[in-house]
Amino acid sequence: MGDVVQGTGGVRNFGMGNVGVGTANMGSINDINPALLYYNNMVNFEAAVISELKKLEDRTASQVDGKTNLNYLALSIPITRRWTASLGLKPYSRVNYNTIVVTPVNDPSTGNKVAQSFTEYSGSGGLNEVHFSHGVSLAPGLTLGASGSYIFGTIEKAASTILVEEGETDISAVQKALVNNTTKYTGFMLKGGTHYRRKLTDKFHMGLGATYSAQSVLDADRQVSQERRRVDESIVSQVLVDSLDGHTTLPQQLQVGIAVDNAKNFVVGADFSSYKGSDFRGFSSEKNAGRQEQGDGYRIGLGGELTPDAGSVSSYFKRVTYRLGGYYSANEVMATTGAQEVKDMGLTWGFTFPLGRGVRPPDYTQAVINTSFAVGKLEGTQTQLEEMYFRVNIGINFNSRWFIKRRFD
Repeated sequence: MGDVVQGTGGVRNFGMGNVGVGTANMGSINDINPALLYYNNMVNFEAAVISELKKLEDRTASQVDGKTNLNYLALSIPITRRWTASLGLKPYSRVNYNTIVVTPVNDPSTGNKVAQSFTEYSGSGGLNEVHFSHGVSLAPGLTLGASGSYIFGTIEKAASTILVEEGETDISAVQKALVNNTTKYTGFMLKGGTHYRRKLTDKFHMGLGATYSAQSVLDADRQVSQERRRVDESIVSQVLVDSLDGHTTLPQQLQVGIAVDNAKNFVVGADFSSYKGSDFRGFSSEKNAGRQEQGDGYRIGLGGELTPDAGSVSSYFKRVTYRLGGYYSANEVMATTGAQEVKDMGLTWGFTFPLGRGVRPPDYTQAVINTSFAVGKLEGTQTQLEEMYFRVNIGINFNSRWFIKRRFD
């Protein structure tokens, strides 16, 4: 499936170490915990893009790469005073890799090197999620939420091999054997959430939240083709080898969080996520019968935000919201040599810049620019492979009051 980003939230959450299970907020859509939608008492629209610059290295070599993608779109609308609904589009996972393995080919009788094999593995695509979520208030401080998602997407994987004889200088006529694997996924996923908020002192409140994403089975349509190409990528021959219908199982996920706020301009929170990756099953003609490709994992996040004075007229920077956080996660990937542990740790920060003078009649509309940043390291402990990355999220947020009953006409 690639890098799973489901359950990490929007730009606001990203700047706080991906914390959001227990941190209620009226100005941003919280898609981590649908129970917190209740606190969005205005119509809210968000859109964001994400950009990443990364340096991948091992003991012998390194390379730098970068990319920019649409991050998410989301719209929330309060239906009643106790009920808010939202609709959104966001990624579930991303696939983007390319690696080349160089292997000498020896004559079995003499042991002398007679050729060299260049094998390239590449992958692209990912899964997307369209979600329809609801958050309702059951009692003072107690809210429940539910989200139904449609998962879809295409993942393309390819493996190609070129064989170059020893001493060969003109490779224009050399051909490579290529196997293409294209899989299209569709299916549904369900998620539930709850949140309880109560007053601790005259100044502070505490929030406790939890979410659960159920295991889901996706339908998968796989096509495998074999090609022969020249080094200039022109196709010599192409044959469709197989077309199969099957299934892939997505694992369950549990998240819990705690937050403390002053109901005004300050909040700090911590989240713990448990990812049941051992339930994941790769492509198979039978449900829940595919190969185990992952192990279990977890993520810990800590972060907070502060707005010095949201109503200040003397200083714009007092109306800016400042965020800081960090996270650590550990997951397992199943390889031919056994389970490989992958660790991810990072430091995050971000800002919300208000546009205009704030919410005022007659339109009661507020627009803000959200930004968040992360610098971190992803490493495979057994492979000595490290990835240093810098990520930037930029989004725009519109808050507006709709359906205001006129007092005078």
